[in-house]
Amino acid sequence: MTAIREPGPAPAPATDSPRRRWCWGTRLVVAAATAWSAFLLAHLLLTGEVWWWSIVELIPPIALAVPPIVLALAAIGAARGVRWRVELIAAATAVIVAPMLGINPAALLADGGAAEADLSVYSWNTDYWHTEGGDTPEAFYDHLLAQDVDVYLLQEYLTGIDWVEPIDDEAALRAHFAGWHIAIASELVTVSRYPIVEQRALDTTGLIGPDDPGAPVEDDWDAYWTTKILRTDVDVDGRIVSLYNVHFSVPVPTFGPSPLDGEFWDSVRGQYQRRAAQVEVLVEDLAANPHPVLVAGDFNSTSLSGAVTALRARLDCPDPDGEPFPVSWPRIRFGLPALWRLDWACAGGGATVADYRFAASAGLSDHDAQHIHLNLEDR
Repeated sequence: MTAIREPGPAPAPATDSPRRRWCWGTRLVVAAATAWSAFLLAHLLLTGEVWWWSIVELIPPIALAVPPIVLALAAIGAARGVRWRVELIAAATAVIVAPMLGINPAALLADGGAAEADLSVYSWNTDYWHTEGGDTPEAFYDHLLAQDVDVYLLQEYLTGIDWVEPIDDEAALRAHFAGWHIAIASELVTVSRYPIVEQRALDTTGLIGPDDPGAPVEDDWDAYWTTKILRTDVDVDGRIVSLYNVHFSVPVPTFGPSPLDGEFWDSVRGQYQRRAAQVEVLVEDLAANPHPVLVAGDFNSTSLSGAVTALRARLDCPDPDGEPFPVSWPRIRFGLPALWRLDWACAGGGATVADYRFAASAGLSDHDAQHIHLNLEDR
């Protein structure tokens, strides 16, 4: 007789296994990827649009290469399901920031030397003319004359210790450049071997917001704050070329109140309004100008700045030849490495840059100078 086996208890219904939680390392990687993506999106939307983003625009552009690299490396240790997403974010943001980094891969190619051109220009922030750092007038003018160019676009024609003040060095300037054509407006000087047929200071009075106090109360040199662009039209063998000598206002106060002081942020807002007005008046003048143009000088702006973005949208703003990582400031003082490119040259309207180089300032300025050679289309 076969025993009948009693059925055992029914198996318990299957239940979903609990979802595996991310480890703290994965959470940190995801948080970093999210924060970096949000920052980059904010930069694309806010640069040049709101005054407080001016602080972010001061970051050395090369620093934006760090987050994608760190994320790509950190993704290796993240949870498997998260890893590819973080790697995708790292790759996508690397592509987005690549044009902002200020790297010039073309400089790795063979450098053929200076090219023949129709017009040679030397643009330079002189750093308080010859009144700073033990400079002498003789060394200053000898340096300028040694450049042997057709046009000089010079900024910071001024003096001062605690505050900027006008300088009157016109007699010495004309003595050293006898027979040349000279235009002076505010702190800007243009010296041309070719005749200056028209000159115009692009003044921003009336364009600055109503809440801006204008020149600080300590300063009665209004032109320093309202005239940061000097346009000179020069006759180059029958062709008129417009040269814009530019020194945009600094985004933040370099001396004075601490960022913990409300006065500092008031100054940042005021400087943003001044810079926005300067870019506006320049863009408007360029739009109405039928001549070939060169815009050059100390923009006090990196490749992250809205000012550079606005000009790049309208003109060709090349990288200097022979400079894989072009930087122009600070060359002396402050104890900082030279990580910023603040000096730019942009051409258009029939003017093209044939050769463009940064040049050392022989210890006379904290800015490198710009040697620009232009070709002009026949009209």
